[in-house]
Amino acid sequence: MKKLIVTALIFFLLYSVSFAEDAIKLPDPVKTGGMPVLEAISNRQSAGDFADVELTPEQLSTLLWAAGGVNRENGKLTYPTASNVQDIIIFAFTKSGVYRYNPAEHSITKVADGDHRALTGTPRQAFVARAAVDLLFIQDTGKWPEGRPADVVLNCGFAHAGLSMQNVYLFAAFQGWGARTRMNFDREKLKELLGLTDKHNFTLMQCVGPKP
Repeated sequence: MKKLIVTALIFFLLYSVSFAEDAIKLPDPVKTGGMPVLEAISNRQSAGDFADVELTPEQLSTLLWAAGGVNRENGKLTYPTASNVQDIIIFAFTKSGVYRYNPAEHSITKVADGDHRALTGTPRQAFVARAAVDLLFIQDTGKWPEGRPADVVLNCGFAHAGLSMQNVYLFAAFQGWGARTRMNFDREKLKELLGLTDKHNFTLMQCVGPKP
């Protein structure tokens, strides 16, 4: 019996360590200072091209927090959601891999190795493969209570993604970076890469990063 208990304990510890290693804790985001909000709104625009550079962990941390991090002790986010249904999953495509952002822990989990940025656009959109980060906003419709009209759920998903994207635009303006929202990408290939199901609704994609 003792041997069985010890074996189970070792398995539990190994599993816990493995699970903990899956999540990469981000540095604390910068939450003060910067450009006045009206100036950031004035400077907001869609960029035509990007410099093929990697963000620092600190830059990625603040970018993801601005896009959809927790900004209050009650767990609510930097952008509003209907009935506090936090149904948007943010995936960050970078040169080193694809990561899922975990707002509650302010961490990222790698879901795919390698550079898949080109997959986030069409062949005509060569700039997507140069952007430091391509953000994909996926709505998890399973977060919604049963009985809600399907069109309402989907419309809320696009609204939530748009609100999050505006935060990214303002953060990019503050940094002097570029940002660009897009809707043309290969949904089937991305669905396979990320292991998504029919409960996941593709909303929008957004390039962000330093300009050339």
